[in-house]
Amino acid sequence: MPYHEQKLSNGIMVYWDPMKESRAASIGVWVKAGSRFETQEEGGVTHFLEHMCFKGTNTRSAQEIANEMDYLGGEMNAFTSQEVTSFYATVLSENVDRAGDLLGDLLSNSVFDPEEIERERGVVLEELAESMDDPEDRAMESLFRIYFKGHSFGSPILGTKETIGRFSEDSVRRYFVEHYHPGNLFITIAGNLDFPRMLETLEKSFRNVSQHDGIPMSQVTPTPFFEKTYEEEEFEQVHLCMGVRGVPQTHLSQAALRILTTHLGGGMSSRLFQEVREKRGLAYSVYSSPLSFSDGGIVRIAASTRPSRREELQEVLIDELQRMESVPLSVPELTRARNQLKSSLLLGLESTGGRMSKMGRDILNWGKEIPISEIEERIDSVTPDDILSLVRELKWGNDYALSVLGPLSGKSTGNA
Repeated sequence: MPYHEQKLSNGIMVYWDPMKESRAASIGVWVKAGSRFETQEEGGVTHFLEHMCFKGTNTRSAQEIANEMDYLGGEMNAFTSQEVTSFYATVLSENVDRAGDLLGDLLSNSVFDPEEIERERGVVLEELAESMDDPEDRAMESLFRIYFKGHSFGSPILGTKETIGRFSEDSVRRYFVEHYHPGNLFITIAGNLDFPRMLETLEKSFRNVSQHDGIPMSQVTPTPFFEKTYEEEEFEQVHLCMGVRGVPQTHLSQAALRILTTHLGGGMSSRLFQEVREKRGLAYSVYSSPLSFSDGGIVRIAASTRPSRREELQEVLIDELQRMESVPLSVPELTRARNQLKSSLLLGLESTGGRMSKMGRDILNWGKEIPISEIEERIDSVTPDDILSLVRELKWGNDYALSVLGPLSGKSTGNA
């Protein structure tokens, strides 16, 4: 059944996916603001602003916001990525109006009190410190820096100590006004609810949203770089992160890429898991994961091992990438990867949160609903030759970026 859609009087689009048998409802506000649209001096401001929207409005203090969130039950949260910020809530159907009213208040009437900014600066600096204590996070951040060299995709979403230290009431408010406006955000809702009544609530709660005309946002297409970085650190393990070419979100080969990465490192039967863990005992976990943007993409491969086996692990990962260029998937392998991919998709849509998120991704990427049946057809139509051609086109066997972090034990850090 197609999404229901309605435009509020201020221009904000609202999309609804009815789920008549559900007792829950999920609402999400999607803002086309992310780290890719920040200047170098603004690094991390999108994420910082996401935090600050929960720290007080004209009508609610930070404590009152927290109290109301807990009173409604369910879950309310937010996230920031390279290209989007999302605020969302999943509650009982009878409470979704109040959740919508609260979200509208956060995104229309936040006050950005200087004292709250100082407190939250400390929180975000601790979040940054926690990330820096995580070796996989650090290795992945280094991978993005070299793979997307010179592009904002390579900058950390959290920002740096220097940029976080510069945020002020004026700079946060300016970014808020310039990006949180009807032309740059929309709302998705999934669940059993009275849609006309919900629209009335949203008309009121979002009436004060910024009416800024918006500013042109940078859309420079990233060029991948295939460099290698090695960083000595006193950990128990060496952490390897590899990056190879991916494809944009709307690329015709997106289904083939998802099947390919599932087969390569998406489960216990994957090539990497079987070769790296089961046959060689090189690592406890190993995985591959695609990340697609509006105009670019990367496939990440990660594993950790003892320092004495680092070079062996690196060679195995490279060998498996090269093997993908010469050995096509068998019919059972293709079927298994298809089933994994479809199960993950379809089971995720059993919840209101999954359906609400799918709506958001549909509108962000295609500007319209993509029926589940169409996605399944795309997955089912992929052949072994499609996958082999894609791997060769992406040159996985030759072109890869590599980030290595850990005790290198004085070994050579030359290219493999």
